[in-house]
Amino acid sequence: MFRRPPAGGRAAARGLAFLPRSWVQLAFGLLLGLVLGVGSGLWATAQELPARQQLIPNPQQFRALEQPSSALSALRAEQLAAEANAAIQAQNYDRAIELLQQVFNAYNQRSNYHQDLSRAFAGIQNRISEEQRELARVAAQARDQAAYDLAVVYRAAGRPEEAVGWLIQVIKSQTPTRELGTQAYQQLLEIGFVSTPFP
Repeated sequence: MFRRPPAGGRAAARGLAFLPRSWVQLAFGLLLGLVLGVGSGLWATAQELPARQQLIPNPQQFRALEQPSSALSALRAEQLAAEANAAIQAQNYDRAIELLQQVFNAYNQRSNYHQDLSRAFAGIQNRISEEQRELARVAAQARDQAAYDLAVVYRAAGRPEEAVGWLIQVIKSQTPTRELGTQAYQQLLEIGFVSTPFP
């Protein structure tokens, strides 16, 4: 037996049938644009990922700061120190001073960075904190040696007044009772900046 559809259903069908085609097309276009817009955004993001991954160093550049080409590399600082020693032997004091200042700066920066890391991990991960403190100490020792060598070269170059600041830097860092600090004070005594010997 055939049943008539409810009157409300016929009215709704007639309403859709009489909806202007331009409005339907507009709604469809907006929906399509939204879908395509989101999809293109996701596609663009996916395309960017390989480009970003290219910024990551390749395996040959792994641990790049340990390579001699890095300004923060201990190997680089050691090479500079060796070049400075060669310049001293050749009595090229200006070159030796330039190189030793670079050595000082490199070790000073390393020491400061390791010290900052040690403080950051103190009470959180003591093993890392202790390791960083030791690395800071080793770098500081090398830095102070470079400062002492600079002072000696300034003396050799006939510029003792420029040695004073470096020698005091060594004494402050090492304390007068440690070997390098005692030697630095002796240098100050020899150039006449202090008058009382330190046993």
